[in-house]
Amino acid sequence: MFPHDENQAAPQTSCDANDAQCLLGALQLHQTELEKCKLNAETMQQELAELRARHTELYDLAPVGYLTLDDKGRTLEINQTGASMLGRERKSLPGKHFIAWLAEDERPLFLSHLRQVFLSRDKQVIDLRIKTPTGILRDMHLESRIMDKPHQPLYCHSVLTDWSDHRKAEEATCLTARVIESAAEGIMITDAHLIIRSVNPAFEKSTGYCAREAIGRTPALLRSGRHDENFYREMWATIDTYGKWQGEVWNRHKSGEIYPEWLSISSVRDSRKRVTHYVGIFSDAHTQENILERLHYLAYYDGLTGLPNRRLFLDRLGISLAQARRDGHMLALMFIDLDHFKQINDSLGHKVGDSLLMAVTERMKACLRDGDTLARLGGDEFTLILPAISGSDAATHVARKFMETYTRPVAVEGHELLITGSIGISIFPDDGEDADSLLNHADIAMYQIKGSGRNGYVRYRTEMGNGTSNHVPDRNDSES
Repeated sequence: MFPHDENQAAPQTSCDANDAQCLLGALQLHQTELEKCKLNAETMQQELAELRARHTELYDLAPVGYLTLDDKGRTLEINQTGASMLGRERKSLPGKHFIAWLAEDERPLFLSHLRQVFLSRDKQVIDLRIKTPTGILRDMHLESRIMDKPHQPLYCHSVLTDWSDHRKAEEATCLTARVIESAAEGIMITDAHLIIRSVNPAFEKSTGYCAREAIGRTPALLRSGRHDENFYREMWATIDTYGKWQGEVWNRHKSGEIYPEWLSISSVRDSRKRVTHYVGIFSDAHTQENILERLHYLAYYDGLTGLPNRRLFLDRLGISLAQARRDGHMLALMFIDLDHFKQINDSLGHKVGDSLLMAVTERMKACLRDGDTLARLGGDEFTLILPAISGSDAATHVARKFMETYTRPVAVEGHELLITGSIGISIFPDDGEDADSLLNHADIAMYQIKGSGRNGYVRYRTEMGNGTSNHVPDRNDSES
């Protein structure tokens, strides 16, 4: 022990206590800062996790496919969209060669694309066809570039875009353009404000205005002055209500000539039902009239022989009966069936059969008066109306003339053919006073002659019966 020096200063206990207190305060402050840092770190980690989750979601649900490939073309990573494009389960794809999902003839192209990516280090693009598990080929667009990170192997990052729907839409657009360009009708397309945006060559030919002269102007360019404002007001009211209008209009050619055209106008609307365009289609009004005349002809005349068909025959029979009642005249009705025609048609062909029908028709027509009506009901079945006859002898006279024409051979397609006919006759008013009765009785008479050896004619007699034959045409039948 050291000897105690009474003059030595006593320890500074209050100062030591203050230092300890200061140190403790500093430690507490440091701990608070650490806790704040920890809290900040946890917050940052949480934000980073949320950011990573959002990134993953964006990556997976992107509208394009994202792939990571190595230099051999093996799939290292792929997003959900890419897997869906390939039509495969995402979890089964890592480690698989991308080339396995391509159409066979596309594989060399992809390998060349991959080599270029790793050699050039620049972005490379290629169009490929992917083959789905169901065998469907889909058009894809692939963009690839190298991802070069320090101390990591090189790998290729690719973006896959499905162009199938785009390609189809593009092809449809091109087809529509070709159809418009090659259409025989003039076509004019305007925007919603009636400014002409497009015309086709047929429009140029029809109006005399070239596309450059028409585009940017309005359809009023063609107005002839023949129609008043009320005409156009009603036309546009119809278009606004029903989306289309058609009718005859008089237009003015660039030369000043006024001419008629058949015009069809349709409105084009977008997904929100707003009008975006109007399409006008012009055709020659005379051509339209010719079409209507042709349709009328086909509705009332037989396409092969040119004779009245069933519809026109029934109309004329009704008119002839009305005249016969009014004037007190007799009328004859005949059913004519060519014998064994089906055998000729089946053995020599329809071409020979049609030629034979036309030849026989011409021979029968040569036996008739101007007011008589010879009609073809179909196949080898004909009917004849003889109005205003003096007696039944007039009908039998025509029937005999028909039989004489049948005895002469018909030269058809290198064949000499003989044809006979079976004819049934009914007379108004003796054998019936209405069309149904006369038709039924003439048909019964025809089957009477067919049953007794064919090749002849006979007038209906009461003893033949009065049943309804299935052969009689329906008066309401509209077949042509």
